[in-house]
Amino acid sequence: MLYARAITLRNCGRFTVVASDFGSDYRTHTHVTSEALYAGLTRRVTWRPRLIDLNNDPDSFTLAYDVGQMPIWFLPGIFVAEGSHRLPDTHLDTTVFNVVHEFYPSTSRSYVFKKGGLDERDRPYYIPTYGTIQAVKPDRRLATYAFTPRRDLLESFAESQTFILGKKRTMFQIVGLSELGEGQREVGTCATPFLQVAVGDIQHFASYEVLAATMRYLLVRGEMRASGPYWCFLGDDHPIRVPEWYLRLSPLGTLIS
Repeated sequence: MLYARAITLRNCGRFTVVASDFGSDYRTHTHVTSEALYAGLTRRVTWRPRLIDLNNDPDSFTLAYDVGQMPIWFLPGIFVAEGSHRLPDTHLDTTVFNVVHEFYPSTSRSYVFKKGGLDERDRPYYIPTYGTIQAVKPDRRLATYAFTPRRDLLESFAESQTFILGKKRTMFQIVGLSELGEGQREVGTCATPFLQVAVGDIQHFASYEVLAATMRYLLVRGEMRASGPYWCFLGDDHPIRVPEWYLRLSPLGTLIS
């Protein structure tokens, strides 16, 4: 059996997760990964300190966290505003920064084209390097869904609880919780909410919408290509349908029955 609950959080400070850098113009993601939500909303209680072999680091989430000890998982958290999953520019802001060579050694080189080639020179210490960093403004809403075979884990969430999310350790607060729903296993084709999938898993979709893409994953929602088992949660008013193959690929996979 699986249970689910929708969770809405607000960011209490500016939220930044660098998504791209175009000439020191840093843009931010407007979503939070499933792994980051697990780490933050469980308060890292199942984190396993370990020595990392820098020459051969498997970078495995399940090596760093014992999900079996606290078996709960999350769909990617997505900022929603004005009824859209694509955050409008009015909900983002930009901070301008500059650094100089003596305080920031990686700016010590400059490059100019000369006689058809690229000439590398020392950057004069007094010449600053400028850039911008984009952030999500405070008090925006982030929506996610939590799944677990243990009902008590979902019952432990309450409004006004605070958590720390993201590399910059931004505080988030729960501002909304749905009723706790028991999942129903069905068979057929289904339309999904936004899922965090590997590039190869896009083959499961007959049609889809891409919200974000990185080197490691895609955030997509769409129609399944083939009939198969899926789980339906949260009743008839606001149902969500999650394919079983997706849940089995998650750290909860071995616990699904």
